[in-house]
Amino acid sequence: MGTARMPMILCFAALMMVGSMPATLKADGDHRSHTTQFLCPTPVPESKRLKSIGGLGLVPEPTIMLDYHMGPVMTGRDEMIKLFVIYYGDFSKKQRSTLRHFFKSFWHPDVQLPESHPTVEKWWQITREYVDLYNRPVSRSIVAAGEVFDNYSLGKDLNQSDIQTLVVDYMDKFGIDSRSIYLVLTSEDVLVEKFCMNVCGTHFYTFPSDDTNNQMVPYGWVGNPAEQCPGLCSWPYAPGGFLSNALIPPNGDAGIDGMIITIANLLAGIATDPYGNGYSQADGLEAAGVCQGIYGKNSFSGFPGDLLVDNETGASFNAYGVSNTKYLVPWIWNPLTLNCAGQV
Repeated sequence: MGTARMPMILCFAALMMVGSMPATLKADGDHRSHTTQFLCPTPVPESKRLKSIGGLGLVPEPTIMLDYHMGPVMTGRDEMIKLFVIYYGDFSKKQRSTLRHFFKSFWHPDVQLPESHPTVEKWWQITREYVDLYNRPVSRSIVAAGEVFDNYSLGKDLNQSDIQTLVVDYMDKFGIDSRSIYLVLTSEDVLVEKFCMNVCGTHFYTFPSDDTNNQMVPYGWVGNPAEQCPGLCSWPYAPGGFLSNALIPPNGDAGIDGMIITIANLLAGIATDPYGNGYSQADGLEAAGVCQGIYGKNSFSGFPGDLLVDNETGASFNAYGVSNTKYLVPWIWNPLTLNCAGQV
């Protein structure tokens, strides 16, 4: 099977800090952020495919490693990270419902799923293996704590600095807390700097200022790729690689299901590397980034792996959420086993 001409479309935004914090922070006015780097898995010939990406294992499997740079991880408060969401632009009622159910799936003590079911909650528990210098782990759960809807207050063509402006502006509503995550989601008709050119989402943090009560506050942004680049940011719910036909998205919306993949990637990165001096590789790949393109067993470059299939809809997924919802989330590197995993 030849792969030399195979189009490779599954890519993720990987974020890295240049130098140490805070002496070498890059600034654009009051906008201080990580440098953003976009990395894509490169197709390799069958005879050289590595076992670590689900191939034939004809060469020794390398050990994936994430370096710890002695910085903090997100321990949250009372074992919870509060999540504040800004919906920017036009999201339908169904789209908002899908996203809300996903956010609720990180922690649902009143919902009991069969033990055999892979869940978003058990997927998140892999991040608990990431600890700081004091052996404190990432918080056990993310809790949706607030949301707001913005009707294009800054227009439909945004710079990355505009994302921070939105976050800081809405902190008056949400409250300012460096142990929470602020997330901006833009609708499919909004153009964002670098979106679809080299990123599906980014995460940054604010530099201490009067506007942030002198706190460094982590935040992220994810765009809806439905119209602008489904093949880039909604794969495998858009064709590419070894998939000549797109898989069926579990929530019937390739754009929103693609956003959920990137949101999951982003939240894992923020929690384990909030300020660019936590867990990351030298090339900037973070907890889920080092497992890019892996969603199930037997995954390899251009193939997402063995997934679950909904008997009624034919949709492909790998994790359950609240109310029997279904999602596709990227695998995360487990620092205990030194392997990518989808569940604890």
